[in-house]
Amino acid sequence: MKKSRFNLFLLVGLTLFTFNISAQEVEGFAKVVYYAPADMEVEGINVSVKNAVAQADHSKLAVTVENGSTDLLMYVPDESVFTFAFGEDKPSMKSFILKPTDKKTKTFIAKGSGNYLQKEYQLKVSGLYKVPVNGKVTEAEQFPLPAAKNSFTAGDFKVQLKKYSASTKEAKAIFEVTYLGDDIALIDPTSLSVTAKRNKSTDEVTYANDDKKSEIEVLRKNETVEFAAVFHIPGKIVDMQFATLNVNWNETFVETTAVAIEGPVFKLEMDDASTRAAN
Repeated sequence: MKKSRFNLFLLVGLTLFTFNISAQEVEGFAKVVYYAPADMEVEGINVSVKNAVAQADHSKLAVTVENGSTDLLMYVPDESVFTFAFGEDKPSMKSFILKPTDKKTKTFIAKGSGNYLQKEYQLKVSGLYKVPVNGKVTEAEQFPLPAAKNSFTAGDFKVQLKKYSASTKEAKAIFEVTYLGDDIALIDPTSLSVTAKRNKSTDEVTYANDDKKSEIEVLRKNETVEFAAVFHIPGKIVDMQFATLNVNWNETFVETTAVAIEGPVFKLEMDDASTRAAN
């Protein structure tokens, strides 16, 4: 699993579109319910806000982000900003990655010392980044299994073999990779393969990683991820229990640059009828 938090590495000048928010505290209610604003789309990314409610000590709502682009989408929620008449707040949560067509909903909570029973406020959805998949491939030498040494470094990628087992029917290796660079790393285990010599022959065969759970992982500086490489070669071709398997990394390690997206601003306004019903 990933072991570190994302440290902001891009300084982006964003123009913040703001609404005129005046001090309009709501009296006589323990809870305020807000209208759901219209969905907004920016560069193929659809963002919606729903279920916005507030009590005196906090305000919360559900934010849904859907990636309609052809790139990976990284979202760093704690760059988003709530703006109230009394000041600003930011949600606190981990960043996440959306593949094309993926959709995810998160609950944003603003909580501090202000009175959150307000007639209106705004949410600026910042922290959206497109992550192009066609980055720079880092080449690495073949890695033999069983291994003579358990770790190596290729460019800004530090790789360690955590576990290896082999039988006639299956060989499985668990690798751990740490990204040391300053951009964005894409780890694609589906790209790797192994080459081995046929039984009693000098001819070679190559088989792809057969791990059904493999998928592209995205790392920032000093983040770490584990992935599996699983191989199934018929025993009549290669007896993996006794053979040397040479891992071909191909396009497993890629560096790319995240591109900031100007996110939308949502205005949340009190729904009088729903607020009365909720109280």
